[in-house]
Order: sequence, then C-alpha cells, then structure tokens
Amino acid sequence: MADSSTAWHQQQAGTGCYLCPPKVTATTDILLIAPLSVSTLYLTQDQRFRGHSVLILNDHATALDALSPSTFTAFMEDLRRSAAAIRVAVTPDHMNIALLGNTCPHLHWAIVPRFPTDPRWGSPIWDNATRQAMRDHPHLLPAAEYSGIAATIASALTSSH
Repeated sequence: MADSSTAWHQQQAGTGCYLCPPKVTATTDILLIAPLSVSTLYLTQDQRFRGHSVLILNDHATALDALSPSTFTAFMEDLRRSAAAIRVAVTPDHMNIALLGNTCPHLHWAIVPRFPTDPRWGSPIWDNATRQAMRDHPHLLPAAEYSGIAATIASALTSSH
C-alpha cells in the first residue's frame, strides 16, 4: 500500500506522471482523437464500453479548484464538446463522466458511453473485478475500428465548434 501511495504523491507533484505529455501516449494504451483548447481527447484501448474515451488536461494539475478561472472554463468547454461528439458518434443510451484521480491525480475525465447491452449496465464500471479484467483482458478492436471511432468523434468535434 505504501508503494502505491508514494507513487501517487510523486505523480501529484508532477514527478513520473504518466498522463503528462509526451509520456501519455508512450505509457498508456490510448489513441489520439483530437487536441482541444487546454486538453486532449483520447480513445481508450479497452472498448468494452464502445466509445470509452479520456480527456486529459495538457498541463499538469491535480485539482479543479487550483486551475485559473479561464483554464477551468476552457477545460469544462472541452469536456462539453467531447461528450457531445461522443454522443453523436456512438449514440449511447446514457453517459458516465467522472473525474476521480484515484490512480493518477493528473486532471482527466473518463467519458464512458453506456448501453443496455454493456457488461455493467445499471452499475458503475469501476468495481475491482471489472477494473482488473479491463487491465488483464481488454476488449480489443481491429485497428480499423479504433480509427473509425476516433475519426467519427473527431468529425463530430469539428462540426460542433
């Protein structure tokens, strides 16, 4: 437990933070969708929740209330635009949007489209068993499908601007 706490506190201080550019694409399993005003939208590798994306603040920050008013407003607008584009691209029945920071404190929003057919419909996606399954056995797609989803979301982002 002490090791994960130490790593989290180091990341909070900006040391070894795997969500800081350029480490984010080198150390995580995500695909670039589009850069936005103060953040960047990525598609996650595990697509058991079709369209599951993450919006990562470009600068290292770990608390919304620590952002300047203009950065906070821009980050919220990036989130609004991202959620709207994902909704257009994959037409979910519902959407979970979460800013937790439990495993990495760098500000990032998980944007998770939800469908009645998904494996956790009606429940949070992050119970321990599901989280471990997502790590150990990600629901992978052919490369063309990732590119197709990312392009559809990027197109919807462009048309909403």
